[in-house]
Amino acid sequence: MTKSIILTSVDWIKVVENYIPMITSAIVKIAVALLIIFVGLKIIKILCKGITKAFEKRNVDISLRPFIISLVSIGLKILLFLSVVGYLGIETSAFVGLLASIGIAIGMAFSGTLQNVAGGVVLLILRPFKVGDYIAAGGFEGTVTKIMIFNTYILTGDNKQIIIPNGTLATGNITNYSAMETRRIDINIRLAHGVNINELSPKLIAICKEDSRILATPAPMVIGSITDLSVTLDVRFWVKTGDYWDVLQALNENIYNYLVSNNISLPNPTINVKN
Repeated sequence: MTKSIILTSVDWIKVVENYIPMITSAIVKIAVALLIIFVGLKIIKILCKGITKAFEKRNVDISLRPFIISLVSIGLKILLFLSVVGYLGIETSAFVGLLASIGIAIGMAFSGTLQNVAGGVVLLILRPFKVGDYIAAGGFEGTVTKIMIFNTYILTGDNKQIIIPNGTLATGNITNYSAMETRRIDINIRLAHGVNINELSPKLIAICKEDSRILATPAPMVIGSITDLSVTLDVRFWVKTGDYWDVLQALNENIYNYLVSNNISLPNPTINVKN
């Protein structure tokens, strides 16, 4: 015969009285944990701002600042999370093991992302470029504006922001146009056969020397070559890297104006007709 247990109002009161301290303690712990998280995040934000100001005062390389601050922020947030877990009474050792297992699984799923992190570390250690350099990489050209944990940001000449994964940069070819203090400019001029290059070459060198931004050493020079269709003169001179584009445009204009004003013959265009 089944016995039914009927809880009287007195029994309910006893049950509630037994569980009230437990529920109250849990609510207080959760509230304190949320407060710790809130205050902790505020402190981490303040610390990161303090580190940023310290970097500015000590003139730390601008390329390193966002990367290091991101690592510090992530590391402190992980410590804060583990501290809250420990406060709530959860066994942290088991939790850390669980996190490690999850981390391995996530790492396998996002191996490309981890490769980008490793690539970012390699870029900051080897430093093939820094913020402010003009580079060509990954099929794009532009000025480096930020080097972050996962990606590098470059700004193109027509004001487009390009985001390139650090893994791609660390394993690919990079051309750094800002690495050296000086660069050579080559201007190729195609002329018609019969032009006296012995007379023209000194004139072209004189045009180069008129621009004070062109370096005297190495001295400007002209190299000629002959093909079936034309005579090509390669005008070579050196400038400071920061003057490259302005001088290139100015010399192109000056040389063209000289050729036109002196009626220097250009090669006639040819059209190949196939039967």
